[in-house]
Amino acid sequence: MSDSEQLVIYQLHIFILGISPMIWRRIKIRSDSTIADLHYIIQIVMGWTDSHLHRFIIHGKHYGIAQIEGMWFSDDPKVVKLSDFGWRGRERFLYEYDFGDNWKYYQ
Repeated sequence: MSDSEQLVIYQLHIFILGISPMIWRRIKIRSDSTIADLHYIIQIVMGWTDSHLHRFIIHGKHYGIAQIEGMWFSDDPKVVKLSDFGWRGRERFLYEYDFGDNWKYYQ
């Protein structure tokens, strides 16, 4: 992190769409964390094993960790930092996991 960048802690409220009662988690994550970091943290807090395809849709663009015989992404998820998005308060993005079950999560 350079001297001009300020570390920020984001508080994310993650919930599964279309489930009642609501299944959700609240996490805190550093602004210098990457898309890959966030994916692994979501896997941990939801108790999953990273065994399905996934993607983030942030500001209309798809991000994720490429997998053999799966999806490929134009940006390296280990390089794209959360601070790169210039978040506004209460802004949302989508995380899709296990496309067969159509689980979608909003922050």
